[in-house]
Amino acid sequence: MIPDLQKDLEHHDAYEMLQQLKDMFQQQARQQRFETVRALHACKMVEGTSVSSYVLKMKRYIYQLERLGSSIGPELAIDLILNSLLKSYDQFVLNYNMNNWEKSISELHLMLKTAEKNIPSKTSEVKAQGKGKGKGNPKSRGNHKGKKFVPKDSIKKKEKPAKDSTCFHCEEVGHWK
Repeated sequence: MIPDLQKDLEHHDAYEMLQQLKDMFQQQARQQRFETVRALHACKMVEGTSVSSYVLKMKRYIYQLERLGSSIGPELAIDLILNSLLKSYDQFVLNYNMNNWEKSISELHLMLKTAEKNIPSKTSEVKAQGKGKGKGNPKSRGNHKGKKFVPKDSIKKKEKPAKDSTCFHCEEVGHWK
């Protein structure tokens, strides 16, 4: 205890000291609890981050609330985590709820890490979208099975052979097949 505070409380009995200390620091704890709840409710998983780091962040908020004397309970904590995941985890959340699993936050964390491996990333979705039919030329909208789209800028024009080059077919000079 700092000397000034000790001097201020030296003439009080134990109960009065506790009451006075509680009054002094209760407002600070209330403000800290408010900020933690605000951060917890505003927390949403961002595309490109790992689910593991995201769940660890949520766990820190939940444990901070417990230290401040406001435990939210494991069911609500898991609901908050599941509710703030990306849309790509919707199938996982549906399975979790339909199977009526009751897991701890640590068990949920492990399950989400496993599920993350099976969820396609945004970069692979962009690649898959690029493989569709082109929107440009209406003539190019036909059947493209096995054909790759190549932009016109990247096509190299064939160079004409020199007049003294030999034909690869009949091996005569002067023409080229």
